Amino acid sequence: MVWQVGVLLVGIGFLLLSIFASFILLNMTRSLRTIEAILTLTLDEARLALPELRHSLQQIDDMVSGVNDKFTAADRAMNATGAAITGWRDRVRDALGGIGRRRRSSAGQHREEA
Repeated sequence: MVWQVGVLLVGIGFLLLSIFASFILLNMTRSLRTIEAILTLTLDEARLALPELRHSLQQIDDMVSGVNDKFTAADRAMNATGAAITGWRDRVRDALGGIGRRRRSSAGQHREEA
């Protein structure tokens, strides 16, 4: 009879353990449903925000392209200005007959003679 009472107590223990496990699983199911609802709401909000984000990114891309175009134009203007200054300097030297070059070379010859 002692072993029968032991088996009965073990059976009651398994019953209580399974009831406890079922409550835990039930609570986990509720938590998972809550998480699913939160994720669904987040996904819906992301779908609504995506066109606005795409539009904002397009505006940023347009602004960056505009700035890049301005820098390219400024670089071309600087190159053209440098070329114009160089050309003007050469034209002045040619018009004056290369006076600056002759003075430097003749001064160098006078120093060598001395």
